[in-house]
Formats: sequence, C-alpha cells, structure tokens
Amino acid sequence: MNLIPSLRFYRDLGKLEKKNERLKEAIKKQMGRLQNNPTHPSLRLHRLSGQSVYSISVTMSIRMIVAFRGDDIHLLRVGTHEDVY
Repeated sequence: MNLIPSLRFYRDLGKLEKKNERLKEAIKKQMGRLQNNPTHPSLRLHRLSGQSVYSISVTMSIRMIVAFRGDDIHLLRVGTHEDVY
C-alpha cells in the first residue's frame, strides 16, 4: 500500500516535531506498520462514526487520521485528540 501524506499532515507533523523530537520515531514506526499491515493491533484502527475516515493511535495522546482509497492510504491529519477531531 502507498502512503500519501496531505499538506495538512505535513504541517501537523512539523508542529509536533518541534514540541517533541521523540514523536518523530513513533510516528514513523506506526506509518510503517500501517503500510505493511493496516490491521496491526497496536494501530488500534477504527472508523470514525458517520465518516469515511479512520483513526489510528501513535501514542496514548497522539492520533493519525487516514483514508483508504484503493491501494492508497491518505494521511490526512496527525496530532492530539483535540487537534484532529
């Protein structure tokens, strides 16, 4: 599967990395898992109610919002629960 980050995802990622450099590795690790096995238990993948997008957990406080379209996974947002929902 191909990961396709949005411009908003890149902006969110930049803000997070400025606050906490260690998040970069956690995000990278979860992106690898998502690409190789979207159903990996540590992702805690779930569909957001009433929407066609999904949430995965990066850490207990950081979420990533994604959309599946064919063989592509669009990375839409990344941030705290309050920031991305």
